[in-house]
Amino acid sequence: MTGQDLRALHLGWVETFLRCHNKDLPQLWLTGQSHYAPGGFAFVVVDGVEDDTPRRRAIRSEAAEMLVRLGHPVELQSRRDIYNIDPERPLSRHEEMQMLSALHSALSAR
Repeated sequence: MTGQDLRALHLGWVETFLRCHNKDLPQLWLTGQSHYAPGGFAFVVVDGVEDDTPRRRAIRSEAAEMLVRLGHPVELQSRRDIYNIDPERPLSRHEEMQMLSALHSALSAR
């Protein structure tokens, strides 16, 4: 990946989208895990869906698919240390709408 690291911002876009489309999961949060190497994610952690493994896996899969479409590969590599990336979250309803619009534009352009 070149230039500015957009992983936290893009993870925030994806989390915002998933929270809006899963309103029955008010505690839905994402955390990205990344290897100590440039770009991409090793894994996406989904919190707030602990009692429903199939749904948690489906949400993780959808999040990973969107991140890949945004240019961030999601691939766990064995024997590599990882660190957490917290998403940039909207601070207002206005920011939430801006993030959703930016996500839509970015995914439509690819």
